[in-house]
Parts: sequence; structure tokens; C-alpha cells
Amino acid sequence: MTDSAPSLDAPPDAARIADLREQAADEDRSVEVTFPGPDGESKQFVVSPRGTCVVLTNLREDSFNPSEAAEDIASALQT
Repeated sequence: MTDSAPSLDAPPDAARIADLREQAADEDRSVEVTFPGPDGESKQFVVSPRGTCVVLTNLREDSFNPSEAAEDIASALQT
């Protein structure tokens, strides 16, 4: 993860999640983006090299295993 994660205007969609998973695996490191939550608070979306996706605010909020489809994760992030 870097100090200045790329910022998105909305939660990542399925295609972006799949790209982030591929990037993390290719670089063998976690990658991170930020996006605004429904309450306006910034959320961090972190993807591990193994494909695990975690949404963070101040504390861990949601975690998605590598076996979960990018489409399912994207749908969960919209709520």
C-alpha cells in the first residue's frame, strides 16, 4: 500500500475490482484505492496479492475472500 492511494468518484465496479486483483497478484503486494461512502466518509478498498478484498473506514468493515466474484463484491460496495 502506498501513502497516496488513487481516489475514485464511486465504489469500484466489478471490472475495476478484477483489475485491482490482477495488479496486486502481478506486483505481489497489496494495492489500495479510496472512494466516498454513502455518508461522505472516505473508505479505503485494499486488495491483497491473494485476491482478498477489504473495505476500511476507521476499522475493518468488510472482507471478501478471493473465491468471491468481483461482481458480488461490487454489488456489496454499492450499499
